Amino acid sequence: MAEFQLVSSEPTLKTKIFEVNHDRAEHPSGAVLDRHVVVNSPSAVMCARRPNGDVLLIRQFRLPIRQYLWELPAGRCDSGEDVLETAKRELIEETGYRAERWTKLLEFFPAPGFASELMTAFLAEDLTEGRSEPEPYELIETRWTAWAEALEMVRNGSIRDAKTIATLLYCQTLGPQA
Repeated sequence: MAEFQLVSSEPTLKTKIFEVNHDRAEHPSGAVLDRHVVVNSPSAVMCARRPNGDVLLIRQFRLPIRQYLWELPAGRCDSGEDVLETAKRELIEETGYRAERWTKLLEFFPAPGFASELMTAFLAEDLTEGRSEPEPYELIETRWTAWAEALEMVRNGSIRDAKTIATLLYCQTLGPQA
């Protein structure tokens, strides 16, 4: 099948954490895609797990949806940082935990209809507790949750965050299980 070809990409907004471009692509059939695209850095999500299978969840306020969500710790890459470095830094910042063993689970696009972000999920094990270093605006609650309870939170809608659902279900069905 023939592919769309990008014919223009015009910056329309630049912030500290993302840019918005007005992109236009054309298909040999004559079809045209005309979209505003959020361009942001790669990111990481971490499933921090104890030997007994308990998983570390965080609860934080998400302004775009004006709600608190239960999630796995996550964050975006800083300039020049690879995703594993990001995962290690964000786990410490948000929870205070450090992990000795890291396993890459999967990569996925959280919102490919409008954003370029590529997220990498990691399993973080052999944990050591320390002091968290959140950003001043990050008022984060942490909670160790039994594996079965975390899956039940997905089933009953208590966990509604896509990256968390994807990572937990990946671990349960395809990856390292509790």
